[in-house]
Amino acid sequence: MERGRKGLQDESAIGQSVLEFYKALPFNYRQSVAEHAREIRARDAVAVYPVLPPLLGDPAVRVLEIGCGTGWLTNGIAYHYGRPVLGIDFNPVALERASAVAAELGVGSQFRVADLFTWMPDAPYPLVISLGVLHHTNDCAGAVRRLGGEFVAPGGHLLVGLYHQPGRRPFLDHFRAMKAAGASEDEMQDRFRELDSRITEDTHLQSWFRDQVLHPHETQHTLKEMLPVIEACGMTLESTSINRFQPFESVDELYDQEQDYARIAAERLAAGEYFPGFFVFLARKTA
Repeated sequence: MERGRKGLQDESAIGQSVLEFYKALPFNYRQSVAEHAREIRARDAVAVYPVLPPLLGDPAVRVLEIGCGTGWLTNGIAYHYGRPVLGIDFNPVALERASAVAAELGVGSQFRVADLFTWMPDAPYPLVISLGVLHHTNDCAGAVRRLGGEFVAPGGHLLVGLYHQPGRRPFLDHFRAMKAAGASEDEMQDRFRELDSRITEDTHLQSWFRDQVLHPHETQHTLKEMLPVIEACGMTLESTSINRFQPFESVDELYDQEQDYARIAAERLAAGEYFPGFFVFLARKTA
């Protein structure tokens, strides 16, 4: 019994520390609402995930994003595809910015402060998305089970993005070594700026650096680990970034390919290039 109470306390502490961390500066945060809206207008974020546009072809499709943060994808879908999207997140600071950006864009995105482990939609959704979020919870597998089992409608799809265990390790080890050698946060942020030269605005850079390097809690996973979880929800794997969203004959070939992520990550780091160690999978609810 004591261990059970301790476990609940630990889980609560993890959630609270993550929330406070991202309330101080949400991920993917830009200096102004106008800049955030300008970036959404200029770049279709959905295009990064080639399996998404076909799922948005139906004008009636309803979309739910779990852990939408500042709304870059929720508002992007609403702006570029005109689809109704509900974004939920437990961070009110991030949602305040997301709502302001939606107003700036003139789109009808809706946002709600909620905890994915306790909130329940009025009805299941044909498309549920959660990218870069569930590995910051205290139970990533449990979160996937909840989304796939309770949030996705029959015949619907679940798109999830997580940190990859072999692929993430070189990046984390690099910054842990810097810290152990006495590097300051400013020095580590300068190093992150060198690796990811795409980010030029200071506030945006700091939000990425904090998320990638200073995060209070994250876990890493593999497709091989996640496949039994999604299958237990009555879902089948349709596509994954492990093989660049190409057709596959056997999941074993995907398992082999994902083990190569560690080598790729180390090579990219040695070349001075940013490699987050991140993978995406798309599953369809068949039962």
